[in-house]
Amino acid sequence: MPEVVLPPEEQQPQPPVLTNNPQSMNMEFFEGIGWVKNFVEPHVCDAIISSFDYWYERKYMVNDTKLERAVAMDQHGKEMMQTLETGMDGTEQFGRRGQLGRKDTQLFLETHDKSMALALTKMVGDGFGLYTREYAGITDSADPLSSWTYKVQKTPPGGGYHVWHCENSSFLYRDRVCTWMIYLNDIPIENGGATDFLHQNKSFQPSKGTIIFWPAAYTHMHRGAFLTGGIDKYIATGWFCREPRPGM
Repeated sequence: MPEVVLPPEEQQPQPPVLTNNPQSMNMEFFEGIGWVKNFVEPHVCDAIISSFDYWYERKYMVNDTKLERAVAMDQHGKEMMQTLETGMDGTEQFGRRGQLGRKDTQLFLETHDKSMALALTKMVGDGFGLYTREYAGITDSADPLSSWTYKVQKTPPGGGYHVWHCENSSFLYRDRVCTWMIYLNDIPIENGGATDFLHQNKSFQPSKGTIIFWPAAYTHMHRGAFLTGGIDKYIATGWFCREPRPGM
């Protein structure tokens, strides 16, 4: 079982102070996609990037980076295991495609930097409130929704998530309803790195502080364009998932 190494508290990245008033901001919409520019303050984006770099440079996991957990039981009572690669660089996800399919590195804040994850919780919740004003049906379900994963992703030049995909295309991820993403830094348009939506024929160029929401289903297939130049691309992302009703 991997073990998280916690350095002395005074050395850890400190959570940012939030001053924006999300309720005063306007969200733009296009075919199920909602976004707000400059939603997350620049110093907050910088703090999240610093947290990623801090933990990744210190090899935040001891022993192995693979975490196995039981997700179900088969008809013979044997546990069905899922392997989570907590330090993955993405290159193994698409087999023979390797870096042509995906090349990036990832870190889950809720595991490694809980104070930063809590800061993101408020921002993502406020943004989701703006999104559901337009698409109220997403919260009309009898099942509550929650977002508890806060994944920071770093894409180096030459990398990206190039395969068209949606966020709930497999059995393990069937409870994902809505995806959120925050661009943590600017990428010049000539460097690529955009997020392309297939059926909507729309692309978003990374702009620091922009938050985006979209349905997790097949209607919103998307990919990350190839990144060139000399700037790493950073995003934070996660999902609103169905949760069991209390008492079930």
